[in-house]
Amino acid sequence: MRAARSYLGLGLAVLYAAAFVVAYWLYAQGAGQFMADIWLSLAAIPYILTARALTGSSDFSADSIGQLLSAAAFCCALAYLAGAMIEFLLRCAWRLATRMRRRAVPSPRSEREGA
Repeated sequence: MRAARSYLGLGLAVLYAAAFVVAYWLYAQGAGQFMADIWLSLAAIPYILTARALTGSSDFSADSIGQLLSAAAFCCALAYLAGAMIEFLLRCAWRLATRMRRRAVPSPRSEREGA
């Protein structure tokens, strides 16, 4: 289970969920107005593009709670995966950098033994 834990991924997923909440709040403030759901549509772009690529069309609507929840879950999962991959790459780069530094700098103990 350790491999599935990512603090950066969790943080990005929480931020994306917060963005969906704010976008829905803005939609609810002006529900009857022209382009009231623009912020929800912008927040759901990964979901809309994936649905369009898989099915050929996307009929995302802010009025449909099912679509809204599935878009939020999909986008949060995508943000989590992106954060987990970035964290993995950063951890690998850190391990590589510290391993190379340990090889390049001799320890004081080895200098005393050699002298």
